Amino acid sequence: MPLIRFHENRGINIELKHDNQVARRSASFANAITFSDRPLRPGELFLIEVEEQEPGWSGHLRCGLTQHHPASLKVIRPGDRVPNRSPSEFHQRRGQAARVISAPQPLTIPQYSMPDLTNMGKSWVYAITKYHNKVPDERLSTAEVEALARSEFVKDGVNVLKIGCAEIPRHLLVQDFIALDQEASWISGQQQYFATSVGSRIAVTYNILGDKVYMHFIINGEDQGASLMEDAHLDSPFYGIVDVYGTTKQVRIMQLIYVPSLQECCRHSIRSMTPDNLLQELPLPNKLNRYLQYKL
Repeated sequence: MPLIRFHENRGINIELKHDNQVARRSASFANAITFSDRPLRPGELFLIEVEEQEPGWSGHLRCGLTQHHPASLKVIRPGDRVPNRSPSEFHQRRGQAARVISAPQPLTIPQYSMPDLTNMGKSWVYAITKYHNKVPDERLSTAEVEALARSEFVKDGVNVLKIGCAEIPRHLLVQDFIALDQEASWISGQQQYFATSVGSRIAVTYNILGDKVYMHFIINGEDQGASLMEDAHLDSPFYGIVDVYGTTKQVRIMQLIYVPSLQECCRHSIRSMTPDNLLQELPLPNKLNRYLQYKL
């Protein structure tokens, strides 16, 4: 699978470095929207790590998915004339009102991903907060919640996280050390790290179930749950979005490149040919059966 980089089309305050795998906001706190340079497949992670923060601003990075092709969005630079003309105009001709259809105005990369980009449609973006990112989607019906649970799109293992058909070693999804925000001790009286801390790793992916699409955030190796992507088109590609907003100053794309062990390959092969409800009935030692079910 090819590497993921940031698309050349981006907010005017974003500088790309290290072969377009690092995005740094050079000024202000906004105009810092970035996109993946290629579409994501279902279950493929767009994984970034927070590398630097800038105190003095409020808010943090925002992440999500869009079905706008990044190359189709115009970049408005200082001095550019921003068109404010309506899509259609009227003028008088021989005493009658004649309608003149002007050429459609190109969509632009807005200053903010929320609410500007989401208001353009075909984009689903959420603000990453220090905590409380795991909030149940109240739009989901009981039947949807049960169907999502049965699909086991994201499943915890001891040292791996199963996402779709992939088994990703957990150490690739969470840093051994994540810088601690000083205010942590003021809030809880104990050391803890926040989702927005330097070193925090945040991934976005999606799952197609029937005729609906659900977005998942994986923050430091933990799934935050499914979120319905309303009005998503199944036949259109999805691109990753990172808005390097507020206190977040610089992010890096983490490439998930690893060679699965023979043991992992065997597990994947067996599970691909055996329904989950029949795994327990396989004539295998208990320890091996537990391994197949990600319990070991």
